[in-house]
Amino acid sequence: MTDYIQAVTQLLGRLTADERADVVNYYQEYLMDAGIQTYDDAVSELGVPRSLARKVLADYSIKLSDQVTAEGDSRTKDKQAKTNVRMVWLIILALLSTPVTIPILLIILLLLLAFGCVTFGLIVAAGATYLSLIVAGVITLFAGIATLLAAPWTGIFYLGMGLTILGTSWLVWLLIKWVGRWLIWGLSWFAKKIYHRFMPRNRAERGRTL
Repeated sequence: MTDYIQAVTQLLGRLTADERADVVNYYQEYLMDAGIQTYDDAVSELGVPRSLARKVLADYSIKLSDQVTAEGDSRTKDKQAKTNVRMVWLIILALLSTPVTIPILLIILLLLLAFGCVTFGLIVAAGATYLSLIVAGVITLFAGIATLLAAPWTGIFYLGMGLTILGTSWLVWLLIKWVGRWLIWGLSWFAKKIYHRFMPRNRAERGRTL
């Protein structure tokens, strides 16, 4: 039993010290109360250490995501997006570490595909749109500066256009971030639904509270 608990503990490095202690103490007491002494018996009851640890990490990541969402502070929007991305990844790892049926596996593959498409799409859209507008704005600004002395009104026009383009690029960047946050939120919501619906729970996991 000690070997099993040690193996689980080593896989919970992403948790805080207090959270890790709570998890370890709970499962240690559970195994002792159940009279389970050997590593193999612990695996039969709780599953392999990696599978158990990944489910614990997924549970805590969902809890953290819900807490960040409940704060509702505009300053936490970026933190919320990062937390949700991390949560989706941990949910995927937890699902993949547990024996699943073919339909669930197909859902996981769709989730992976959606996650990859969202990430790739955001990178391409943000990079192409933002950089093209920045380049156009800078070129227009330099054109305005270059013609300002020779043709003041033309120079002022180009300066105004350059500033407008740069301002538009900033608005586009904000829009992309806003859309990206909502896409990530939708993906995280979908991942949580799949996790709660299909993740099998043993008796010990059903009795554990975060």
